Amino acid sequence: MPSAAALALVVAGCGGGGGDRPSRLLDGRAAAHFEPVGGSVIASGRVLDLDGRADGCLAAPDRASVASDAKMVERIGVDGESLTFSSRDGSMVYACDGGIDPAGERHLPWCHAVVGELDGERVLDPRLDVICRDRRRRPVAYAFVDPVSGAHWIGVRQDGYVEIYEVLAGLPVRVAAVRGIDVENDTAAFEVTQYDAAGRELVHGELEAAVAG
Repeated sequence: MPSAAALALVVAGCGGGGGDRPSRLLDGRAAAHFEPVGGSVIASGRVLDLDGRADGCLAAPDRASVASDAKMVERIGVDGESLTFSSRDGSMVYACDGGIDPAGERHLPWCHAVVGELDGERVLDPRLDVICRDRRRRPVAYAFVDPVSGAHWIGVRQDGYVEIYEVLAGLPVRVAAVRGIDVENDTAAFEVTQYDAAGRELVHGELEAAVAG
């Protein structure tokens, strides 16, 4: 019998979504609906072998600390995309954040890279990134969210819908938003809800993050 998480995906796109929710993800694919949460969109998430795409965002010393056979989590949402993977010794987590780099230092799809320190499977700082711009030149904020015990899905409130991210590979979840951003002060606020595999709410609150100095 399919799991509750699988059932949520099977019914994706079959009603229940709000009229304001986007119909497509950043790469053009149809935006699936997470049935337990009205007006939601499921960001694509999958675990892959580390590939050459990471070379375009990581500095050489950081790339050297990542095993060649490492697993990475690829996420593609409505406005953002990212790659997440850990160092060889499991002490650090890396993210390649997607978008337009206003400084022109990186080329699409990546605009910035961040490195966070891990304590077990938890990141010690959200590693906020507000450098990237989306295709409409709006600021995009990226941050890590640590899943609570039993969490299988992370929901982030966007303008008119909730974006849902699956917890994968035992890594912090890299989320993105275009609301709640204060570029001038390098801060952002994310309204986050965590759910179990069946979509039952476990915890809800606001993640307030600032760019690490």
